[in-house]
Amino acid sequence: MAPYNWTQNRELLLRMMCGKKLFVCFKAKDLLRTALRHFSRDLSWKQVLGCQIMDPQIAAWLLDPGNSATCFQTLLSKHYTHPVPPTLEPVLGQAKVTQAISNLSLLHKLMLELHNKLRTQGLWQLYSGIEQKMIPVLAAMESYKMHVDKEALKKTSEMLGSKLKQLEQEAHQAAGQKFLVSSSAQLRVILFEKLHLHELCENKKLPKTIKQQQSTSETALLQLQKLHPLPKIVLEYRQIHKIKTAFVDGILSCTNKTFISSTWNQTSTVSGRLSAKHPNFQALPKLPLQISKKQYIQGKNSDVVTVHPRAMFIPREGWTFLSADFCQVELRLLAQLSADPQLLRIFQNPEADAFTMLAAQWKGVSEDTVSLEDREHAKRIVYSVVYGAGRERLSSILGVSAEEAGRFQETFLHTYREVPAFIQDIIQHCHEHGFVKSIMGRRRSLPHIHSADWSLRNQAERQAVNFVLQGSAADLAKMAMIKICSQVSSASYTARLVAQIHDELLFEVEILQLEQFAVLVKKTMESLQHIADLEVNISVPLKVSLSTGRSWGSMCEMNLPCTTTATSV
Repeated sequence: MAPYNWTQNRELLLRMMCGKKLFVCFKAKDLLRTALRHFSRDLSWKQVLGCQIMDPQIAAWLLDPGNSATCFQTLLSKHYTHPVPPTLEPVLGQAKVTQAISNLSLLHKLMLELHNKLRTQGLWQLYSGIEQKMIPVLAAMESYKMHVDKEALKKTSEMLGSKLKQLEQEAHQAAGQKFLVSSSAQLRVILFEKLHLHELCENKKLPKTIKQQQSTSETALLQLQKLHPLPKIVLEYRQIHKIKTAFVDGILSCTNKTFISSTWNQTSTVSGRLSAKHPNFQALPKLPLQISKKQYIQGKNSDVVTVHPRAMFIPREGWTFLSADFCQVELRLLAQLSADPQLLRIFQNPEADAFTMLAAQWKGVSEDTVSLEDREHAKRIVYSVVYGAGRERLSSILGVSAEEAGRFQETFLHTYREVPAFIQDIIQHCHEHGFVKSIMGRRRSLPHIHSADWSLRNQAERQAVNFVLQGSAADLAKMAMIKICSQVSSASYTARLVAQIHDELLFEVEILQLEQFAVLVKKTMESLQHIADLEVNISVPLKVSLSTGRSWGSMCEMNLPCTTTATSV
């Protein structure tokens, strides 16, 4: 065999990254990210954004989002209609070259078959217009190093560890014995066999486990917390334990020196939303956690410490964070798709607060008398109705009786009559065709929609409605990422997209470019109500709120000097 020519292959790879010729790669994002990290002197992230690369894994996921193939052999078995080699295990010598050529040929033929399937099912425009263009966007995000305050994280971890030990002692004292607080089995014995709290719980049906044992879930503990100190202590223990392990220690474990780069997965959800890991940016709590530090000096009040994992993320010197958030995007999509006149009237004023207006309509009062609690209730009620949450679930969220929660839902449905009709239309379409679609044509098949099991069928009906709204919101967020990154790549902006938290995009921006870039972001996102290529026309105006700050946990609202107007993109 000829010796490996590193320089020649390196040049070939760089030409592929920067060129306009289309090529195919399995797990394409990983290739682009690796190239950006290893060839940083010769290859910029802006160049990679123009890369024309196709990935059969993403094509296959679009066809069947509930069953994404994680390896090439599985992908071939599922979608390639011709005979394939029985194994793709590594070989040596000349056979390695032969196998590589064979595999590349298979890769190309597989992509052609997937291309035909996407066209047949009306998914090609979604693939080529959004999902294919997301590959270099995510590779660029993963190649960016975000600053983290590592020392602050370590101090926070130590403080949370001390708090957990304190709560453990309080739990033992309340229970009258030592036990493993994190053990559901041991907690169940104390709550129900020793303390018999279920017998004291009047007029409330406590949840059970699959094995019909008394549950120690959050819902159960919330119902029991007024009967005894232990449930409340356990709830606080669990909350702090989650913050410490999943967020603080989780971020620390992913930190390289003082930098961090998350991994973004394009094919892990059925709704089209992205997911993140190492760390999971999308799970980091938006609001800070207040923790009381016990004082052992008699007569001295306990200190209250604020823990905010998002505050640990800080921009570089001379830079700042900019957050752009689609406001009430799922409610706006509900108004658009249901064509409910009352909901549509709410959005006639693009600057109005939708949930405040919703609460005012629902309660029959003026907007200036709507309290924050009324606004939050209205928000919870509308989403409980749309996503099929029962009155028991809503009652636990709002802290009211199930009867009162049921009346809230009935009043909402009576006021916005086209919403239940819209929900029924989606369910009927799913029963007739076996799938539902987002505004940009994303599909989800729901085989349980025809199940004889009522619970499975009911779940599929809820998932159908959920997908239409969440899948459409995911489409808009992805299109926003693509459009903004495309404009940045062809201009003098240095801003970087660093995270997507569902309806929110987070950028790191040079302070000198902040205002100008913020205008571009807001205008681009709000213009997405009209997308000619994907035949999207939303009459309800999209609204984007901006905030900025010197850490992700200290963001303040940003008001631009003038409003932007929506145009077709």
